[in-house]
Amino acid sequence: MAKQSFAVIGLGRFGRALVEELIKLEAEVLVIDKDYEKIEKVAKALTNTVCLDSTDVEALREVGISNYDKVVVATGMDVDNSILTTLILKDLGVKEVFVKIQSEYHAKVVEKLGVDHEHLIWPERSTGIRLAKVLVSNSFLDYFELDDDYSFITIKATKKVIGKNLLDLDIRKNYNVTIVAIRRENKIMIPSSKSPFENDDELLLVGRNDYIKKFSKWLNGRK
Repeated sequence: MAKQSFAVIGLGRFGRALVEELIKLEAEVLVIDKDYEKIEKVAKALTNTVCLDSTDVEALREVGISNYDKVVVATGMDVDNSILTTLILKDLGVKEVFVKIQSEYHAKVVEKLGVDHEHLIWPERSTGIRLAKVLVSNSFLDYFELDDDYSFITIKATKKVIGKNLLDLDIRKNYNVTIVAIRRENKIMIPSSKSPFENDDELLLVGRNDYIKKFSKWLNGRK
């Protein structure tokens, strides 16, 4: 499987935490900020840093921004800058755009620009570290680190489990993770051992990080 590429625009506290975690996860990442001093602080750990104004269409085109799989607009309190940057990214054909949101108004505008609702990042509900793990996994819908070894994640059901139940799969025995609940049509329910999983179910599970990784690979058909 080809390695994913990421671009992070904005090196405030959130953006920097996101970048640092992506580096730890050995992701390919481009960092963009118009403040040269902020760029300097992360440049030693990265080979791909650029100082530019993200509202400059030609500058973004020149760095090949549309070639990146996922771009995160993590700019600060300048909502107008964030909106314009988002508009440019969508216009340039970026595949997936994630936007750090400052208000309900901000959220409504970027959704009108074509940003998926689940790609809106509310700072009070998320951290850079958590988002990095969600981005790199390419399968986690959400992620909470309980401690250094254990995590709680939300992951979409796939054909590996759809139509089968907990008794059929015996996930706890085979993968050492526990499905504690299912989100179905925006309602949380406790899974019955005999009720089959359905299309669009989201599995809420807890376990050791290494076992979660193994289960995620199996669920998504990766080796």
